[in-house]
Amino acid sequence: MKTLKRWQEPIYAIGGFGPGFMYQIVMTYLLYYYRPALSRVEAGALVLAPAGAYAAGLLVARILDGVVDIPIAAWTDNLKSRWGRRRPLMILGLIPTVLSFLLLWYPPFSGNALGAEGHWGNAIFVAVVSSLYFFFHTLITVPYLAALSEIVTDEQSRVRVASWQTVFNTAGYVLTYVVAPILFEHFGIRGTIWLLVPVFVSFIGPILVIKESSTLENAPDSKEKAADVPLWQSVKLTLKNKTFRIYMVSVATFYFGLQFFLGGIAFMAADMMGLSDSQLGFMNAAAFAPVPVMLLLFNWLSKKKGAKWAFRLALLVFALAMLIFPLGWTRLGLPISPIIVGIIAGGIASFSIGVFFTIPYAFPAQIAATDAKETGRDRAGMYFAVQGVINQFMGSLAGSVLALLLGWELGVVLIGPIVALTCIAAYFLFKPYPLGQPASKEAAK
Repeated sequence: MKTLKRWQEPIYAIGGFGPGFMYQIVMTYLLYYYRPALSRVEAGALVLAPAGAYAAGLLVARILDGVVDIPIAAWTDNLKSRWGRRRPLMILGLIPTVLSFLLLWYPPFSGNALGAEGHWGNAIFVAVVSSLYFFFHTLITVPYLAALSEIVTDEQSRVRVASWQTVFNTAGYVLTYVVAPILFEHFGIRGTIWLLVPVFVSFIGPILVIKESSTLENAPDSKEKAADVPLWQSVKLTLKNKTFRIYMVSVATFYFGLQFFLGGIAFMAADMMGLSDSQLGFMNAAAFAPVPVMLLLFNWLSKKKGAKWAFRLALLVFALAMLIFPLGWTRLGLPISPIIVGIIAGGIASFSIGVFFTIPYAFPAQIAATDAKETGRDRAGMYFAVQGVINQFMGSLAGSVLALLLGWELGVVLIGPIVALTCIAAYFLFKPYPLGQPASKEAAK
C-alpha cells in the first residue's frame, strides 16, 4: 500500500464523516424515536416499542454484530484480490449501509396498532434491521480504519491523520447534536434523516486515495507477501498483546460512559433541564464547535507530554463536565438557567470530546503498526475489529442500562455522575499503557 502524501491526508480522513454521522444518529436518536422522552409522550408523541423488548432487541443486534466483526477483520487482513484487501470491502458495503440505515426509521407497526407501551413487533424489527445495519457499517469501517496503520509511517503522523478524522467526524457530531435537534422541530425525525443522509458520499474520499497492490498469489505487482494469519490465531494474538489489553480495558470503561452520556443527553435536556429541541442544539454547539481548536491543543500536548498524558487529562476534564450537568436540574431552583449550565458543561467537555474521537483511530493503528514491525504480520483489521466488538458491546450495554434507568422518574439525574465515575476509573486503568510518549522520547528510540 502506498504511503499517503500530506495533501491526501484530509481526503482519506473525511471518509469517516458520513458513516460516523449515521452511526451516531442511530446510537443517539433511535431510542429517542422508539421510546420518546416523557415530556414528548405527554405532548402526544407515540411510544413505538416496549422498553424491555427494545433494550433486549438492540442488545441482541449488537451481540450478533460482534460475532461477525471478527470474520470481517480476518477477511480484510487476508483478502486476495487484484484491487488489494481494503478497498473492495469498502465498496461492497457502501450502498447496503445506507439502505439499512434508512429502513431503521420505518417500523412496521404504528398508529392504532400501538398500545400504551408500543408494539413488540417493532422491537423485533429493530433487532433484525439494526443487525443488518451494524454488519454493513462494520464491513466498510474496519478496512477503512485498518488502512491507517499502513498509509502513514510513525505515531505522530497517525495522531495527525486521526486528528483530521476527528475534525470531520466532529462535523458529523455537529449535524447529530446541533443541527438535527433544530431540524426535528421543522421536519420531524424522518424528514431530518432524509435531509442529512447525502453526507455519506464523503466515504468516496478514502476509496479514491487508498492505493493498493494486488494481493493475488503470484501477481507480478503484489507487494503484500506476508503469510495469512488464521482467524482464531489472529484473535488470540490480538488479545495476548499486553499493550492492547491495557488500552482496551480503559477505553471500554470510558466508552460505556461516553455512549451512556450521548444516548442520554436528549433526555437530560428534556426531562431534567426542561429544554426544547432547539435549545438542546445550541447547548450541544457549545460542546462541539470548539473541537477543531481543541484538537490543536491536543496535538501540541501530544508532542510535549505524549498522547497518553493528553488522553488521561481528557478523562478527568470530561468527568468534571459531567458533574456540572446535574446543576441544571430544574427542581434545584438555582439562580442560573439550565441552558447556561449546559453550555458551561459542554464548553468544558469540548477538549475531551476531541481527544475521545481521535484516540480510537490513532492508538489501535499505532499498536498494530508496532506489532507488524515486531512480527512481520500486518493484522490491523483485527485490532480495530476487536476494539469494535468490545465497544459495540459496551455501547449496547450502555443503551440497555439507560433505557431501564430512564424508566425511573429521577434516573435522568444520575446520567452525569455515572459517566463521571467511568471516566475516573478509565484514568487509573490507563496508567500502565507504554506507548503514546512525547515526540522527543519517540525520536530517541
